[in-house]
Amino acid sequence: TLFRSTSAAGIYGNFGQANYSAAKLGLVGLSNTLALEGRKYNVLCNAIAPLAGSRLTETVMPPDLLNALKPDYVAPLVLWLCHESCQETGGLYEVGAGWIGRLRWERS
Repeated sequence: TLFRSTSAAGIYGNFGQANYSAAKLGLVGLSNTLALEGRKYNVLCNAIAPLAGSRLTETVMPPDLLNALKPDYVAPLVLWLCHESCQETGGLYEVGAGWIGRLRWERS
């Protein structure tokens, strides 16, 4: 099982972060391709867009928000995706603050 860490900036965009956003969405494309190519070898691949407090964000987020965004709240999704009983592949998940959502692309 493989997983790639992307970002909401890659999914939705973020002002002033064009290069970062492009690189992070590129990881979603890589993850999708690895999921398709790996399926015949039983190699699964998913992407997560975690929202968690870190040393990078501790100077710009208030302490109560950092507490709500502990990395501990991201770990359960990663553990599930890596578990031998998990057969999910090609998924894109947003995760943080105890919330998990699987994203999907739709044409209209």
